[in-house]
Amino acid sequence: GSGSRDKTIKLRDIKSGEEIRSFEGHSSSVISVAITPDGKYIVSGGDDKTIKLWNIKSGKEIRSFEGHSGWVNSVAITPDGKYIVSGSWNKTIKLWGIESGRVLKTFRDHDIYIISIAISHDDKFIVSGGIDKIIEIWDIESGKLLKTLKGHKDSVLSVAISHDDRFIVSGSNDETIKIWN
Repeated sequence: GSGSRDKTIKLRDIKSGEEIRSFEGHSSSVISVAITPDGKYIVSGGDDKTIKLWNIKSGKEIRSFEGHSGWVNSVAITPDGKYIVSGSWNKTIKLWGIESGRVLKTFRDHDIYIISIAISHDDKFIVSGGIDKIIEIWDIESGKLLKTLKGHKDSVLSVAISHDDRFIVSGSNDETIKIWN
């Protein structure tokens, strides 16, 4: 799936690139999308400050999650498919129950806007990156900040976690990619 400034999400065939379905419901740009591990749902975040859950098969919006006071820059889904994690311009990360639609935890420490988040494959940690040039590692269960990684000289635009949860990769506006253990 892909999100766009035209307020839509497009589902495309990976081989042909042909559009299969369009999802409409955000009131402004769609900034981030993720697909649940079972492949049944799309989660999207936008600059309308909402997160939306969509049924891939029907194209219908199932639920809207509201609670961020700024753009939702990044959404991710826990590997067990039970929770959504979102990062926002309002300097917070939120953990949402997919079924309940409620905020279960709010993580707050970044000084400035959060741009990217990732979840470990064992469902234990959240990694975030932002305009404040740092990467933070959070414990999902306790909500506590575990570690702050410093080294980028500009905004951290993207974070990812290796499949074995041993490494974090970050990309920055400082034109570097860093690998952390």
